[in-house]
Amino acid sequence: MKNIIKILFVIIGTLVGAGFASGKEIYLFFFEYGINGIIGVFISSVIISITIYKVLKICYENKIVDYEHFCKHLGFKNMSNIVHIFLLITFFIMIAGFSSYLKQEYNINSILGSIIAVIMCYFTLKNNINGLIKVSNCAIPVLIILIVITSIKNLNVINNYNNIFNNEIIVKKGGIMQSILYASYNCILLIPVIITLLKLINSKKSIIITAIINGLVILILSFCVYNLLLLGDEKIFKLEMPIIEIVKKYGTVYKNLYMIIIGLSIFTTAISTGYGFLGRWEENKNTYKRVLILISIIAIFVSQISFSILVNLLYPVLGIVGIIEIIMILRKVWFFYSKTLQKSGKTGINFI
Repeated sequence: MKNIIKILFVIIGTLVGAGFASGKEIYLFFFEYGINGIIGVFISSVIISITIYKVLKICYENKIVDYEHFCKHLGFKNMSNIVHIFLLITFFIMIAGFSSYLKQEYNINSILGSIIAVIMCYFTLKNNINGLIKVSNCAIPVLIILIVITSIKNLNVINNYNNIFNNEIIVKKGGIMQSILYASYNCILLIPVIITLLKLINSKKSIIITAIINGLVILILSFCVYNLLLLGDEKIFKLEMPIIEIVKKYGTVYKNLYMIIIGLSIFTTAISTGYGFLGRWEENKNTYKRVLILISIIAIFVSQISFSILVNLLYPVLGIVGIIEIIMILRKVWFFYSKTLQKSGKTGINFI
């Protein structure tokens, strides 16, 4: 169970980035779509949970230890390079999120904010996967507790949910496809990180437990942020980080607590995606260090692009590629079980 908790913290640290904790992602992919958005939260959590289970199961049964080997196993050789590019882009997005956060709240120069974030990431990533696990084990429990506690303050606005279900709030049409895109872009970034954690898995039972626990925690945290957004308005939703403005209504204490959440979420996702990109050079320490320095310098300049622009333009692209990868995973599982059942003479297919 101890290893399952370690995996949970790393996965949540990867998923809960600046866009999630700030409320921007939940607003764009779910909140804008009213009741369909609420359904979408459930759909995306289930997709992510199933993906975690399938990836760990495939890697565990076939002794796959790296993402490149995983892509070859799926029969999608070029996927590895594509995903590594997206991991790097997400690393840049997290740095941009940190910069936007400091600029919005403290009017700190965006370049200085990016430099601060890059320095923190650099010294953590120097220790490769060990640094990622240690930081996640310390930071993520705090992050989860703070998000839940802050959201509980907003539980007295149940009427807002009634307005959504009664269609009294004007929302965009659609939403289900957005939830699928949201889950798939998260999965495409998450899978390389999941594979590096395979050494913490010691049985098929632990794979099932890991997937279920992660799905539930993702669902709870998504609704916590959604719950906070119910106190916002159109003016607040246009901000780079709307949740920060919302929690100000609770007073200085809660604002300061959520500022910690934002900082932790940006940091943990940045190092997770950063390591996901750098992992292919881990065996060569000198190359690993040179690439780390290079992407750190580039991140300072790329992060000067608006955080919202990066989220709006790049995440849907990630989502489409993620859908392709999920389809490939399910296709591989279907082929494997069909072949097994043919040999055994059975007619049903058990995806578990």
